[in-house]
Amino acid sequence: AVLLSSTVRIGLAVLSNEHTAHVTGLEVHNNLDDVDIDVNGNYIDNGEEPILPINKRKLAVARGEYGPGRPAETVGHVVPGDNIIDDEGPHNNDECGVILYDHNIPGEGGDALDGWIEHLAAVPRTGEHRASFTSSEKFDSKDSFLGEVTNQIRSLGPKDWKIVRSNGKSGLAFLEDGGELNAWRDLVEERNCKFVAAIVFSDALDHSIRRTKRMFEECDCSYADEFKERIMETVVSNPWTGQLDRFLFNSYNGTQEMDMRDKVKRGMELLKKHFSIVMVDDTNGRGADDFATELLRITGWSASRRPKKASISDDGELLYSKELVSKFTKMSSKNGDADFIDAVNHVYHNSLDYLMLQ
Repeated sequence: AVLLSSTVRIGLAVLSNEHTAHVTGLEVHNNLDDVDIDVNGNYIDNGEEPILPINKRKLAVARGEYGPGRPAETVGHVVPGDNIIDDEGPHNNDECGVILYDHNIPGEGGDALDGWIEHLAAVPRTGEHRASFTSSEKFDSKDSFLGEVTNQIRSLGPKDWKIVRSNGKSGLAFLEDGGELNAWRDLVEERNCKFVAAIVFSDALDHSIRRTKRMFEECDCSYADEFKERIMETVVSNPWTGQLDRFLFNSYNGTQEMDMRDKVKRGMELLKKHFSIVMVDDTNGRGADDFATELLRITGWSASRRPKKASISDDGELLYSKELVSKFTKMSSKNGDADFIDAVNHVYHNSLDYLMLQ
């Protein structure tokens, strides 16, 4: 085997160990255990089978079969359909289900994704086709949100899709609310429908920049330099909640007291156990767009447009100094986001494959 560093073991990982999916002719055994491999594509048998040896995945990518960023390998028991038509509305199919999603895309990119999904769910359906959109943000408490989702699932019928967004203070804290996901999945599958949990993270530095841009837009500042002074103070003395803390605890009060390595480990375990789709968004909105593609494939819906991509420009008013970017980096290292997003990229999007393909 090839030793890349003293702390990192390169392996392969896919999702839930409860299901098996067939993707582009490959049998995918879903588990998150590491598999040591060598440069010839051999792996040490620990009783599990990887998707493909890493150095063979490049060939599959070149053939367009799948690859980094392609969620087909992480969908688990949900096998998307192949056909997407150009007009908006449902396909002529009898499938039904619930898609629970969350995202960590601050600012206009996240707003655009939510608006696009809500619009899709509101498109008039023909015949017995139905769809609805529910967001925890509209509820005063988590209990009321949980009750509403449970009631909606109990009313789920053929050709019916429920899209549920967990966000805001009434949303789910996945570290403690895994039981709710299991109960919802059981209720949905009892009705012969699909339950899909999906999440979209952001690149760690990108997340900080987008948060800063949104804060600048909302700041009652008389000039840009005043905001720059405020953001410097915020990052140092009262940093915002990172993606990992919000994912685990639904915290809006900064970093939670838990060993950082334990947080990263628990986050990856929860993704493995509960989530069928895991994306990482970048400056070009690639993760949000990939999620939109999967939503259309799973539901059989179609759309004449995609979620609007966030603009990068701040009209020249907001410049990110080297000092500020350095503080962003230190903040994401301290709260666990840097290691967590790096792990997500490696496990779900094969970000280190080039090391084995020389």
